[in-house]
Amino acid sequence: MEAIIIEVQNEADIKFWLNLAKKTGTRAKSIDTENLEDASLADLIEKGMKTLSVSRESVMESLGQKKR
Repeated sequence: MEAIIIEVQNEADIKFWLNLAKKTGTRAKSIDTENLEDASLADLIEKGMKTLSVSRESVMESLGQKKR
């Protein structure tokens, strides 16, 4: 399964994209960008629990930090 992310600035745009997805028979849901970042970080932590290490670079990227 694949997914796309469309970041919008207001509630009207959210409703537009969700309605369009519904009309085309596509499953869609709204998620706050902050929650998406948290989910990404949680995924990295979960992977880290199963492997020997997770790179600092991948953690910082998930946090929205640039490389030093």
